[in-house]
Amino acid sequence: MKKLLLSVTMMLAVAVVFGQGLSKEELKAQKKAKKALMGVIADAEKALLDNPQAALDALAPALEGEHKALVANEPQLWYVCAMAKQGIMNQELLKSQEGQPMNEALVYKYCYEIFQDLAICDSLDNLPDEKGRVKPAYAEQIKKVLYENRNQLFNGGAYFYNQEDFKSAYNQFDTFISSASSPRLAEFGLVESEYNNIAAYYATLCAMRLEDYKLVLDYVDLAVKDSANAESAYQFKAEAYVNLGDTVAWINTLKECSAKYPSNVYFYQSLIQYYDSKGKQDELIAFADEMIASDPKNPLFVYVKGYLAQQSEKTDEAIEWYKKTLEVDPNYENAMGNLGLCYIQKAQAYSNSQSSSKITDRAQLKKDKEILQGFFSEALPYYEKLREIAPDKTNLWLNGLYQCYYGLNMEDKLNEIESLLPKDEE
Repeated sequence: MKKLLLSVTMMLAVAVVFGQGLSKEELKAQKKAKKALMGVIADAEKALLDNPQAALDALAPALEGEHKALVANEPQLWYVCAMAKQGIMNQELLKSQEGQPMNEALVYKYCYEIFQDLAICDSLDNLPDEKGRVKPAYAEQIKKVLYENRNQLFNGGAYFYNQEDFKSAYNQFDTFISSASSPRLAEFGLVESEYNNIAAYYATLCAMRLEDYKLVLDYVDLAVKDSANAESAYQFKAEAYVNLGDTVAWINTLKECSAKYPSNVYFYQSLIQYYDSKGKQDELIAFADEMIASDPKNPLFVYVKGYLAQQSEKTDEAIEWYKKTLEVDPNYENAMGNLGLCYIQKAQAYSNSQSSSKITDRAQLKKDKEILQGFFSEALPYYEKLREIAPDKTNLWLNGLYQCYYGLNMEDKLNEIESLLPKDEE
């Protein structure tokens, strides 16, 4: 085979030019070169069984460089190329079965390329001849090879993902999915397979890792059908839209998912941040009301009403909504923390309003002290419970407890809390 390759290389030294204006000598040279290349392909096909690597090496003149155009439209070239790679794959897979290390990267690389080669072969094989007849020669062989290798694409996707080669992983999953709807595999009913949904999720995950947000949208609607990963897939969809600047689609996705996944704060908080940043409080309140109507037992939806009231400095209204939140979920931490904060804010507001009182008015001072201590007494149990149920989340209760103990003259507890404060806050 090496001798033949040398002679072919010499023949192909003649420039290959297609189109009108070729001389008879140039046309004759082309025909000879093509005939030689077809001979190389035929010899490679004969060598497939005994030495697939040699067969693939022999195809190099037909697959590379300026001479490829002579035989690029020959389905036999692409079929033999795919079968050579199949033979090499089989040798590696056999090593694995025998307990020897196999070249995984090579196996999955060739598996992917086999699908590409056979797609070209199938397309060319189904072109009409000069008489308009379509007589495919490789249809059954292609169907068999695609079906037998398809699962390796899924394995290849997993392999390249673990190698953090996300582009190669995406290509493997992409081909796994798209091949399910190919004419050759239609009879197997693979399109509705749950593995397609799983592959779509991982293809979408790869696109996210690549930060290719247009690519994310290619399979995300199929990915959300994978029940185990649907929630994450919807989040990828939302992130893709926001990164692509499609605000309408992003908002619609956030609204849909807030209702679908009420325990996932990403969707709802993203809406809150968006509406807040745009000053669209009325729209957010209306949406919060819709969510409460759809699921009145969801503490997040009730909590947001309190949050919005507090942001608008409607402290009494916020207190009522936070209390309603705790009726739904007695351990809702943010509601407890903000409820305590509301009472401290009321204490601060009252203190500011009475700052002009004469210091000699003892009756008024006594009344002021009682009112202020009343606010701190209201806040105290919420902060103490927060400390009990979330001792590590000092940001929720530490400053609040300090202010309550200080305002209520609880010196022993105040000293203990002071020891926990960062030095710049003492």
